[in-house]
Amino acid sequence: MAPTYQPFAQTPDVDRLIQDLRMNVPDAERVACGIIGAGLAMAGLARGGVARWGLLLVGGALVRRALTGRCPIYQRLELDKRHPRSGVPGNRGTRIEAAVEVRCAAETLFQFWRNLENLPRVMRQVKAVEQHDAKRSHWKVAGPAGQTFEWDAEIINEEDGRLIAWQSLPGARVSNAGSVWFEPTSDGATRVKVVFEYDPPVGSMGVALAELWGASPKADLAEDLKRFKEFAEAELSATAGRKDSA
Repeated sequence: MAPTYQPFAQTPDVDRLIQDLRMNVPDAERVACGIIGAGLAMAGLARGGVARWGLLLVGGALVRRALTGRCPIYQRLELDKRHPRSGVPGNRGTRIEAAVEVRCAAETLFQFWRNLENLPRVMRQVKAVEQHDAKRSHWKVAGPAGQTFEWDAEIINEEDGRLIAWQSLPGARVSNAGSVWFEPTSDGATRVKVVFEYDPPVGSMGVALAELWGASPKADLAEDLKRFKEFAEAELSATAGRKDSA
């Protein structure tokens, strides 16, 4: 029998492409799942009773996700983290928000935040921000267990003296998006509200583990805004006052 010509037969390159397209978990998350899953499984083997089987079950599920590159939960939610887009796809990330009232003019506070390289001065988790141009910047942020996360971001909406909104660019290890609002109050102060949405490397499991390690993003944001209030009222208000009197 003469051989049948199949121009798109399963060559190694095509096999790899098909396998990749069937995955929805990025490599960094697969590595994290493998490490965490193996740790939970080992902890389960050292225990007895219900705790043993619970740890083995969760650990086995994470190891399976690491090996296959697929997550059934992501599939049901129509999430594909392996082939990323800007920001948090579908707004399905973890959302936190906090607000503080600052005795300082909205325009002064806006100008401080708009210079993104100022943020490490008042936000403990932000190690550095390098502003590439008027819209794009590179961030280095401290994570749980001594990790450092880096990503590029862009400003997607801006209203002078009132609003700054941003999103991470494709390829970010932690996809995120958010906004900061500056709302003058009737007594001359400014209400600063920050809304932040992010997608941790291991999804909701990553949030839970981070909190077990002592990192609470919501509490951290509230504490950072408190620090910002103290700084702004002591430094920015005084500087603005000297300019007005000059």
